[in-house]
Amino acid sequence: MFEPKEESLVLEIVRGFFDMPSEEMMKIGDQFKMLLFDPQTGSEQEAVAKLKEALVDMSKEQVLMAGMFVSGLLRCNLAQQVEQQYQQAMAEGKIDSHCDCT
Repeated sequence: MFEPKEESLVLEIVRGFFDMPSEEMMKIGDQFKMLLFDPQTGSEQEAVAKLKEALVDMSKEQVLMAGMFVSGLLRCNLAQQVEQQYQQAMAEGKIDSHCDCT
């Protein structure tokens, strides 16, 4: 199992394979954080449906990066930490909860 720093390094390497700008990778991560932890999402099934809908408009490379992001959350047990950071960023106005991240 990867440590969080190792997970970040692997994600960065894969991003480099696809010549994907860091900003695009961050946008994908932010979009998935918002979809996963949106307080208005009523159930896990609704969150999954939103994630699947978001994937439709992504390239295969973007979908792979999104999958790696989610995999990293699961393998590193960072979901709770990410949710706390997301909620804090929302409270501080660093993230617009009404942004169109697509």
